[in-house]
Amino acid sequence: MLRKAVFLDRDGVINNYVYDPECGTVDSPSCPEQFTLMPGAGEAIAALNATGRLVVVVSNQPGIAKGHFSPALLEAMTQKMEQLVKEAGGHLDAVYYCPHHPEGLVDEYRRACDCRKPKPGLFDRAVKEWAIDPGQSFTVGDGIVDIQAGRQAGTRTLLIGVRRGYLLSELERHNAWPNFIVGDLQEAVEVIRSAGNGRKERLDAEQRAAETARNAMSYTAQYLQEAIEILKAVNQDSIERMADLLCGLRERQGRLFLLGVGGGAGHASHAACDFRKIAHIEAYAPSDNASELTARINDDGWETCYANWLRASHLNRDDMLLVFSVGGGDAQRKVSSNLVRALEYAGQVGANICGVVGRDGGFTRQVADACTLVPAINSANITPHTESIQALVWHLLVSHPKLKSSETKWESLTHLSTTAA
Repeated sequence: MLRKAVFLDRDGVINNYVYDPECGTVDSPSCPEQFTLMPGAGEAIAALNATGRLVVVVSNQPGIAKGHFSPALLEAMTQKMEQLVKEAGGHLDAVYYCPHHPEGLVDEYRRACDCRKPKPGLFDRAVKEWAIDPGQSFTVGDGIVDIQAGRQAGTRTLLIGVRRGYLLSELERHNAWPNFIVGDLQEAVEVIRSAGNGRKERLDAEQRAAETARNAMSYTAQYLQEAIEILKAVNQDSIERMADLLCGLRERQGRLFLLGVGGGAGHASHAACDFRKIAHIEAYAPSDNASELTARINDDGWETCYANWLRASHLNRDDMLLVFSVGGGDAQRKVSSNLVRALEYAGQVGANICGVVGRDGGFTRQVADACTLVPAINSANITPHTESIQALVWHLLVSHPKLKSSETKWESLTHLSTTAA
């Protein structure tokens, strides 16, 4: 007799992802010390065990092919996963991994294989080895490839919408809608239980909820949901470090030079105003003087326009640079090379360097004394999200109790009104 199963993706379903504050990225854990269960995941697996279904983990682990960790470390993480689940009262019947990647750095694992999701190879192995009936089984995952693989294997699929805004737009683009959309593994268990108890009305309700989410998710909702995820991941310590450096700058009566290109230049101009007016820090932005800036570009070239402006401003070790840039500058690819030259010059004279940047932080992150990275949640929205968060960060800084020296207009009016009452 064929058996029923629940196929579980690992990262984001059973265990937490790991945030790297240095690179501003979110990825799978790469060692047992980083491996922690999602809240309630162990208990949810125990509840699945109680339904009589097999619980089978099917997970892409390309970190092996990319050289991020070894098979031995993956096995150690698996042992920790099984132990944590056991401590919560559950057990995993089987664990299947795909260690391959077509662009991997480790020759042994660099290949296009049949087991890497969205292909159903891992499922096929489990079905054969455990005599599983796919049509009576479920797949639970937090990504598009999980849904695609589960559908190809013939199972019903449940999406855990941890980053719902981004995922729904991608599901639409790939036409990979799941049967159900749930908030976490515990909610997935309830749906699966309903199916096992023959409660069709519950399943119909879940399907309607999924349809509603698909239809209601506007771009506005998606963008704001992504922004929420970014704000949760931003390293707050880096902002506090900038606030402390700015306090030191003001105490020694140094000057703040704000640099950016495009949207970053707009931030620089606005921020210069607020740092002067609200934080009482002498601040300047080279892009504010169009005549001088364009003359330098015309006469000296784009790459050196900011660096030469800083030279003429007699930049010194008492001063500070604050950079707003999406990529942080990359001389090799000739992207924002004027920022790179300005940062190099600041390093030569010993000025402090801070930045609010996206992607991997570029040259700014490499040389900064304090740098806030804006994590990339959706590769299609890196620029708008980075520039949105840049405005939030520098407004945070000028209103920070350590730096705010003058009350802003509307807050002062509110204060006066309250006092008068």
